[in-house]
Amino acid sequence: MKKYMITVIILLSIICAYLQNNIISSLYYIPCNLHESLTFRYQNIKKSGIETAVKAVRKSNVNLSEILTVNYLTGNGKINNKVISYGEFKRNRKMYMILYPENYNKLNKAMAAIYDDLEYFPVVKSKYGNYWVNFEDSFGEGRSYNGKYTHEGCDIMGENNVSGFYPIISVTDGVVENLGWLEKGGYRIGIRSNNGGYFYYAHLSSYSNIKKGDKISAGTLLGYMGDTGYGKIEGTTGKFDVHLHFGIYIKTENFEELSVDPYNILRYLENNVLYGDY
Repeated sequence: MKKYMITVIILLSIICAYLQNNIISSLYYIPCNLHESLTFRYQNIKKSGIETAVKAVRKSNVNLSEILTVNYLTGNGKINNKVISYGEFKRNRKMYMILYPENYNKLNKAMAAIYDDLEYFPVVKSKYGNYWVNFEDSFGEGRSYNGKYTHEGCDIMGENNVSGFYPIISVTDGVVENLGWLEKGGYRIGIRSNNGGYFYYAHLSSYSNIKKGDKISAGTLLGYMGDTGYGKIEGTTGKFDVHLHFGIYIKTENFEELSVDPYNILRYLENNVLYGDY
């Protein structure tokens, strides 16, 4: 009888440990390709959530991407206006890295590419004029030029519908990776940031004095907002109102350029607008 009871206790202990491990694993579960999912691409991280995370960074020795990664996972794929305490952040990060290190690192790398190099809003505001810009979240909406496809960015519309009026600057430090004409994007520039994000600026009227391969700083003048594009012939204009198409892309194991929704990022960057003499 005594041996039987000991055996039962051992079995119950094993079962309890097994169940506990499974419960813990499920609490901290990270899907394998979360960083490539449509849910992640829609970036359900509110402006207020980014702002709160930035404040948390200032109080700790942690990158913005790590604060966002852990809070994104803890919040089941979203961050509203609050972030978890620093103590809970450290505990949760430890568990994610122990249980799912590869998946955690992939997600954190994607977050770093999107957020860690952000500095300025891409449009310079006039010190003197009343004209500014407006934008809505149009990521994922349908487009039909030369075939049906989804919109992979955010259109920043100029209240002054004059090509060449608004200066466009780089949001981040980085390298000019692409520059020149595209049928859809018109005169465009692609900047690769230090953490690997690809920041795309399209429909420019003209370029500043930069060239492919140049290393540039955040705030560097790239060119001017225009209405170029939607034409095979270089220099095509007038197919739509003056605006900047702004896109953010990450590079993953399965995608060379995977777009993410920049809307809330732009709303956050409205806190960091540069002013110019125009």
